[in-house]
Order: sequence, then structure tokens, then C-alpha cells
Amino acid sequence: MRTRTVRFLYKKEILDVLRDKKTVLMMLVVPLVLYPIIFIVGLQLMTSVTKTINTQEYTVALSFEPDDTLAEVLADDSDRDYVLRLVESTDPAKDLVSEKICAYVTRETKDGTPVFRIHYLSSVSNSNYAVDRIEALLAKYRTKLSEQMIEDAGLSAKKVLSPISVAYDDRSTGEETAGSLLGIIIPFMLVMSLLLGTMYPAIDTTAGERERGTLETMLTLPVTNRELIVSKFLTVATIGVVSAILNVISMGFVGFYLYKVAAKTGSIKGDISVGRFLPAAAVGVLCILAFAVFISAITMCVTAFASSYKEANNYITPLTLVVMFGSFAGFLPNVVLTKNIALIPVVNICLLVRDLLAFKYSVGIIAIVLVSNVIYGLFAVMLLAKIYNSESVLFGNGKGSIQIFERRSNMKPGGIPTTGDAWFVLAITALLMIYIGGSLQASYGMAGIVATQLIILLVPLLVAVYTRKSLKKTFSLRRMPLRGLPAAILMSIGAIFVGAVLSTLVSLLFPASAMSAEDSLSDLFNGSFLPTLLMIAVLPAVCEEFLFRGYIFTAMAGRFKPVAAMIVTSVMFGIYHMSVVRFFTTALLGFFSAYVVYRTGSIFCGMLMHVINNGIAVVLEMKPELLKPILPFLMSEDLRICLILAPVGCLLLAAGMLVLGRTREKGQTDIHEN
Repeated sequence: MRTRTVRFLYKKEILDVLRDKKTVLMMLVVPLVLYPIIFIVGLQLMTSVTKTINTQEYTVALSFEPDDTLAEVLADDSDRDYVLRLVESTDPAKDLVSEKICAYVTRETKDGTPVFRIHYLSSVSNSNYAVDRIEALLAKYRTKLSEQMIEDAGLSAKKVLSPISVAYDDRSTGEETAGSLLGIIIPFMLVMSLLLGTMYPAIDTTAGERERGTLETMLTLPVTNRELIVSKFLTVATIGVVSAILNVISMGFVGFYLYKVAAKTGSIKGDISVGRFLPAAAVGVLCILAFAVFISAITMCVTAFASSYKEANNYITPLTLVVMFGSFAGFLPNVVLTKNIALIPVVNICLLVRDLLAFKYSVGIIAIVLVSNVIYGLFAVMLLAKIYNSESVLFGNGKGSIQIFERRSNMKPGGIPTTGDAWFVLAITALLMIYIGGSLQASYGMAGIVATQLIILLVPLLVAVYTRKSLKKTFSLRRMPLRGLPAAILMSIGAIFVGAVLSTLVSLLFPASAMSAEDSLSDLFNGSFLPTLLMIAVLPAVCEEFLFRGYIFTAMAGRFKPVAAMIVTSVMFGIYHMSVVRFFTTALLGFFSAYVVYRTGSIFCGMLMHVINNGIAVVLEMKPELLKPILPFLMSEDLRICLILAPVGCLLLAAGMLVLGRTREKGQTDIHEN
């Protein structure tokens, strides 16, 4: 790779990106102007709203005549800014509904004790606020009554009601207090600014050039793919880092403003030395640079598949949601940056920056975060290089668009789904699972599980029918060949053995996730054996295979190389089960299921593997005596068993692959030809 050529291409890419007004807007105007305005104006608006609430007039009706003590409490407004105005009402319930009054109070007697009932509207803000004011006044009324009763008994009300006093001594320094406040919002802003800063240059240098037709021209020059990739990657990373630095400066000004406000209100006492933040800032910058490498490569990997600027924006939306979800970790006070969490991208950066601002240093944790982000970045760059070596980056073939939004009359019958349709189906299925499937299972138990599995089956099936795809090709509806049966059995058992080893190792790293997975699974095994076997083993094997090894894998294999399609499908299958411990085992099963389906052309091989995997899990849980004589080591918790299971499992997987051979079934149509 020629350094001079890379520098020339890098300069060219930087100039092209800076000519884009959207990039300059996201890099300069948003962090330096928009963010401070949002924070300062938002803070002032909240202050104004709070002041209005505290000084507002609240109309309240009483259905009884107050005694002298209560009348005195209601009349004493020396310690409050708001106005509580008592009004007469012949029908307080009607006046409350029509919002003529904010609340009304009734008094009744229960077991000789007066009970004051506050009637209000929770859907009306003023009514909610009035309840808080009334509660405070009744608490004051209660205290006065207690004091009178104690004094009537000849005792000291002060000593009885307040036998002790509490004093506070905050030993945190001003820097630590300010850092903890800044650590709530700055990590989120940093991560999102890095993503937004890299998003538009990544789109412009990939999909933008494809749409303009300049990428082909670039490759006609005497430059290698590696030089082109490095120059584009350095450009996107540079813009992202500059954007992050500008955000840090902007957040610094906002932080200084917040500090002045907090110092004025007495929330922070003492002066703050900026120099104490320099070591944390230096370490944070190193980790942010490593994260910038990772996020830049990831955004380019995602946008490289798009053929237009609009399509790239659609592709980047799921990535934005994932990064945003991970960056919320900085807002959670009980999430601690452990060695395990330090391996999770996005989350580790947010928690590390938060801890650094609070002066919580751990060299080991910092090293894990830094090294892990560098490794993730290198893998992402390698993936980016692999993508750019593919001709599909240069020549759009229509296999990435979302065809479901086109007119059905324009759709040609036959063929297979596009990757755009696959992502759409996956997103719709996930949303239905979250919003409908969860409630169905919680409300109807086993019937809810059946309904949820039917959702997984019907979504891809209906989309395939609507887009006029070939159901036989899309879902690999082909007779299972003879070699598919032994191969499926060998590979499913091998995947179970290797998956058990992976599950044991991951459980040691994430014990909380392991316990949660066990609790969620134990709830499924409360019924009879045969119905449970059908619900847990057979039904998911049919429905989930139709979605993942049918629709999703076929679409991915139609655009990418088979191994890449298997990896993407298996990762999606692992994420679908929403468990850190179960991710690796399900992803492993998903990969080899896709491999068997690809080699045989029959989805029934994948279904068989799925049935064997889930069926063994059901038998181990409900009828362990059936498998104990055959597979006693699966019942053992001895870690030394892993030394046996791992190689045996690998041998079984290899044996299954050997049975399948290197050639596909005769008469099987190559997916890439459709």
C-alpha cells in the first residue's frame, strides 16, 4: 500500500465531504450551537415551568366545615408560594369533572379515626399538583394535632416528635459532584455525536458515490482497493473524531453553565479545579478514538450495501437505534462497569466516561475497554475490506431494495426476497413479538406461545405471497435427501455438545443472565410432557425455521456469499432469543442449520435439527431419566466434562459436514442465479 496515494485520496475525500453542507452542519453547527441552546433553553424552560407550578392558584372544595386547627393551617400561607383558594360547591364531583375546581376533600370516620379523602383527576396536571399541596397541608394539620395531644398530656411535643436530629456532611469535592452530574449526559452525547458525525460522511463516501457513479471512475485509476478503503475509512473516522471533540468543547461550556447554576442554588459547594479533570479527559480521549475507529467502520459497512443516499438512510436507522439503546446505560445508576460489561461495545464507552468523570479509576477496566474497542474496530475494518472486494458494492443488482413498498402489479412472479425485504420482515416480526407476543404469552400461557409462533410463521409467509415470490425457492421447500437425515442428526448433537460448553463458559462470565435464562425456561415446563414437547420442540422448529433458515437466509444467500449469509442469519437468530447465555448456543445451532439447508436445499433438515435440539432440552427438564443412561455427561455440572464435550462435538459436526460433502443436491437451483 502506497502512503502517498492514500494521502492523496484522503485529501480528495475530505474535500468532497466538506463540500456537503449536511456534514458541515452535523459536525459544526449541531454540537457548537444546537446542543448548548437545547440545554440552556431547556433548563430555563423547566425552571420557568417549575416556578409557575409553585406560584399557581389551586381551587379546592371541602365537603365539611374545618375545625379551628385545620382552618388555621389553611389560612397560614407564610411558608408557601402557591395560593390554595377554598371555594363553595354544591356538586363538587361535577365541578371536578368540568375542571372548575382542582380537587375536593371529604371527611369520614373509620374505627373512630377521621379519614380525609382527596378526590382528583390524575389526567389533569393542576389536579395532580393540587393533591401534593393538600397532602402537605394535611401533614401539617396532623403534626399540629399531635403536638396539642402531647402537650395536653403534660409532655414536650418537640422532644416526643423529634427525639433526634440529623446533620449532613457531604465529603465529595466540588469536582466529584460536578463530574457525577456531567457523567449522566455527556457519555450519551459523545456516543451519539460520534455516530451522527460519521453517519453522513459514511453515506456520502459509499452510497453517495455509487448514486453519483463516481466510485467506478475511482477504481479505473491506478489505485488498489485497499488504498481506496483506507482513505475513505480515515476520512469518516477523522470527521467523527472532530465532531466528538467539538461536542466535548460544547459540553464543557454547558457543564460550566450548569455548574454556575448549581453553585448559585447551593447544589454544589466550593470551587472546581479544571486540572483535576485532565487525566480523565486524556484517558477518555484515547478510548473515544478507539471507539471512533469501530463506529466509523461499522457505519461504512452498513452504508456500503446501499445503492442510493435514501436507501443508506434507511439502513442506518436500525444501527442508530441499537447505538442509542446501548448509550442509555450511562443513565442507569445501578449499572456498574465490570470486566464483563467492559467487553460490550457502546455500553463500555458510556460507563467508562461516566466513571472517569466521577474519578473512578481502574487500570484493568480501562485496558479492557480500550483493547476491546480496538479489536472490534479491526474486525470491522476487515469486514469493510471484504465488502469492498465484492462487485455488489459497485454494481447494484436490486437485491437490497425493499420491494414490499412497490406496486404489486409491477412485481414479477417468482424469484426470492431481497435483503431489504428480509430486514423489513425481521423488524416487523420483532415488533409484533415485543408488543403482541409478550402480552399473549403472559395472558394465555401455552395458547399465547402458539399464537406467538404463528406470528413468526405468518409474517414471512404473507410478505412472500404479497411480493409474488416463489414459495418453493424462498422457503427451500424441497424433499429431504437421504444424506440429509444422518447429517442433521450428527450436526444437531454436535451443536448441542459444543453449545453446552459455550453455555457453561458464558454462564461463568454472566451468572445473572444465566439465572434469568433458567427462570424464563422453567416457566415453560409446568404442563404435561407431550403438549410441552409439541409446543417447545416441534412448533418453534417449523415456525422459526420458516423465518430464519427460510426467508432470511434465502434473501441473504441471494446477495452475499453463503458463509456470510450463514453468519448473518445465525447472529440474528441468536439475538432473537434475547439472552446473553443463550446467544452463542442458538447462534451456533442457527449457523449449522443454515449450512445443512444450503447443502441439501431442504428446510426440513433445519427443522429436524431444531426439533432434536429443543426436544433434548425438554426431555432433560421433564424426563431426565430417559436420557441419563444414554448421555449422563449432559446431566453433570463438572467443568472437566467440557474437555470431553468440546472435541466430541466438533468431531460430530465435522462428520455431519463430511456426510453432506462439498457438492449440493442434483437439480437444486443456485440461489445466486435468481
